[in-house]
Amino acid sequence: MGNVIVSGDRLCLRPLDREDATALATHVTTETDTVMVRGRVPVSPLAFERWIVSLDATSPPPGISVAVCLLDEAEPGRLIGVATLRNIDWVNRTAETGIGIYPATRRGQGYGAEAKHLLLSYAFDRLHLHAIHATVWEPNTRSARAILRQGYRPAGRTRWTDPRDGTYRDTLFFDLLRPEWEAAHREWRARRSAAPTVTDAGMTAPASGPSRTGEPA
Repeated sequence: MGNVIVSGDRLCLRPLDREDATALATHVTTETDTVMVRGRVPVSPLAFERWIVSLDATSPPPGISVAVCLLDEAEPGRLIGVATLRNIDWVNRTAETGIGIYPATRRGQGYGAEAKHLLLSYAFDRLHLHAIHATVWEPNTRSARAILRQGYRPAGRTRWTDPRDGTYRDTLFFDLLRPEWEAAHREWRARRSAAPTVTDAGMTAPASGPSRTGEPA
């Protein structure tokens, strides 16, 4: 598999291309987790293709989105997610991270954690960013827990930003500096070395166990 940006033990990141549009649209429209995509606006492969093409419209770009792909010999190169650096400030060296793994059956196996650490390695080591931040919708407790394990620190919240079940919920803010990520990355590597498989929840799971989505701008 060519054009790899950065690779890890089980995953690699590569640029998105037009051929990914159908897979992305399918994953969004079949998403079962309402915390991830709430389905208010239908999304077609054409919308994703336009979004992918727009990623190269300006230089330097305001954001970078890449495909998360398997290195597994059984499914080499299979697209299982999208990782994004949004709102890049090339002067002050900051950006916002976002990541999605799909389908839902692939979550809970540590793919999200590995993909996020690859993205952060790219952000800090290749782009030399200084600070990273992330937002999490309050009901998405899995993502909030994962963010903290990756070294992020709570940085505030915006109240009543989006409704769920008739009640408005908050958006949580987190930030991350390179030394904080390096410490979290060392801990993550140690956990990986101590267990056959580490899930996104930080718990071990058998290697034979059952296995957020990309979004148009």
